[in-house]
Amino acid sequence: MTPFHLSPSGRDTASGSLERPWATLGGARDNIRKLRAAGKVDGAATVLVHAGRYPLRAPVAFGPADSETRYAAAPRARPVFDGGERITGWKVGVRNGRVEWTVDLPEVAAGSWYFRSLFVNGRRAPRARLPKFSPDTKGVKNVFRISEIRNPERTDLFAGSDTFKPAAGDIHNWPSLNDAEAVLLHYWIEERLPRPQLNPRTGWLSFARRSSFVLYEAHEFVFGNRVYARYYIDNLFEALTEPGEWYLNRETGRLYYLPRPGETPENTAIDAPRTLAFVQASGEFFDDTIEPLDPHSTRHVTGLSFDGLTFRNADWYSPLVQMPAHHRAFGLDMALAGNPQAAIFVPGAVSLRAARKCSIVNCTVEHAGLYGIEIGEGSRDCEVARNELVDLGAGGIRVHGSDLGERIEGRTGHIRVADNHITHIGRVFHQGIGVLIGHAFDCTVAHNEIHDTCYSAISVGWTWGYRETVSRNNKIEGNLIYDIGAGVLSDMGGIYVLGVQPGTVLRGNHIHHVRSHDYGGWGVYLDEGTSHVVVEHNLVHDTKDAPFNIHYGRENVVRNNIFARGANSMVSVYRVDPGAFSASFFANILIGPSARLYAGGYAGDISKGALFAAGNCIWFPGGRLASSGNPKNRKDGVPKSLSFAAWRKLGHDRNSIVADPRVTEGRRTWRLAKNSPALKLGFVPYDWSSCGRRKKL
Repeated sequence: MTPFHLSPSGRDTASGSLERPWATLGGARDNIRKLRAAGKVDGAATVLVHAGRYPLRAPVAFGPADSETRYAAAPRARPVFDGGERITGWKVGVRNGRVEWTVDLPEVAAGSWYFRSLFVNGRRAPRARLPKFSPDTKGVKNVFRISEIRNPERTDLFAGSDTFKPAAGDIHNWPSLNDAEAVLLHYWIEERLPRPQLNPRTGWLSFARRSSFVLYEAHEFVFGNRVYARYYIDNLFEALTEPGEWYLNRETGRLYYLPRPGETPENTAIDAPRTLAFVQASGEFFDDTIEPLDPHSTRHVTGLSFDGLTFRNADWYSPLVQMPAHHRAFGLDMALAGNPQAAIFVPGAVSLRAARKCSIVNCTVEHAGLYGIEIGEGSRDCEVARNELVDLGAGGIRVHGSDLGERIEGRTGHIRVADNHITHIGRVFHQGIGVLIGHAFDCTVAHNEIHDTCYSAISVGWTWGYRETVSRNNKIEGNLIYDIGAGVLSDMGGIYVLGVQPGTVLRGNHIHHVRSHDYGGWGVYLDEGTSHVVVEHNLVHDTKDAPFNIHYGRENVVRNNIFARGANSMVSVYRVDPGAFSASFFANILIGPSARLYAGGYAGDISKGALFAAGNCIWFPGGRLASSGNPKNRKDGVPKSLSFAAWRKLGHDRNSIVADPRVTEGRRTWRLAKNSPALKLGFVPYDWSSCGRRKKL
């Protein structure tokens, strides 16, 4: 069929031909609906989107009536759907000795527009904050530390609070304080506590939401004592002091910006977002319309495709948060300030729900405040491939569906996430994940390149402990992951796996330079209850903690991996499950230096059988082999170490050798010499040069 056409110079009342194109994405959708209803379009339709800028003030919604439609960039075109509005009319002045630009926005003063993001010359500008925190290795140390909390004896993780006391001199009763937020950084999450109110008599600071987690930095076993959480104050007018910062007064409607060197109103493009999302495509479950239909007769959106489009400039908000059912909750008399993990309640700027055979390919999502792309409940056989996901408030791609015990038509599976480039994420919700696979099955996450994150790069599974779940048969392979964590949060890893997942395989991934704030800068991280997972042919090196870690789990297989240069240890098991092997660990290469070879955690003794380790090639140049014993037997907070000989005397690492594996390190891959002693142990070589995005498919 002859394609329809979309152009910024078109009209939605036109025919949609090349000579008379439509003008907007929503207009194209509506016109195709009318043509189908009139019988003039039968079957699939294509809309070619020509070059130019297409303003968006609200997300464009698609439903079952829009199935079998492809929106694709015209040849050699790169159209941009822009959710931002260019801010002009700046007045240049000087305040407190600094050059300052201001503009008055009547819609903001009237309460009909408010934005939390500003993009200047194609970069995200920071809101005025104190201290000058930024989610990267440069600014991560610029934080305050809580001085005192109420009920410090309540150390349960979920004993959150809406009150804490700052250190003397950190917080003042500034006029703009009530419109700011305290952003807590602790454990593995950030939390945004809004509407701070300072009691000048007592020095206590209270908020309109309470934290999800107790106001400590991390678990006591990390430090040997309790340390309070870090935080910074975001959106504070009195902190508007550095070039590049901005502040919006929602009462007066005045926007302030401090220019960077060389910026003038004439050479500076400043865009404020008008929308939170770009595209929301959804089928209909029976309870969406409350019609008396068969509960299993979901109307899906099918065959909807977006190809070669750019979506740019969208805002963020703090979604309402619910604690997962398996968690204990305390005093839920007010809204929670933070997601319990992985920014799980933050939606996508481009989203599919109840979708079948839909795709988002060759697109760019940039300068957005939420997750980049979301594949929601009830979706099957969808593809997210070859996209650029850059500068996002939360994570890159989020895939999720219903779990066992929830509506069966909401289950999600057979999703392909491949060859995407995901970078500079977690700019607002620092716990955002590069690719998050929640309750989903038979998914493939392959050949993605993920870097410059504040938390884990890939996360698979959403069930804690040994309960059965729908998550299974997921393939995580060929991904290139590097420069993640930036020291912002703890308890994270390059690839994170959670729960019982038979058939799930982590294969042939290259992970390096993982940096957590405190504990948990792991490479491959099998968290609570991870079972029946195969970890093979991965290259993991230069991590803050162990390149390979298990919290606790059962019957995992770890083979033919190279684990190298874990600063604190090479392999760790944080909790030993009595009577069960966490993993069979064989035919791996372990290369130091490292503080310890094998390390225990906070519960159980790793030397008592958590791992069945055998046939490994171990090499610690310039260091000594040591293995942690009982974690309760500590001296100055450091676990007592066993010698490697004592470790082997307990029955571990039978048939393992201590020998140089003769590995040559390259930028893209590591190679073994033909006479490597690891080969004699049965190690199977692998070529990691294909990790990351493939140029040709």
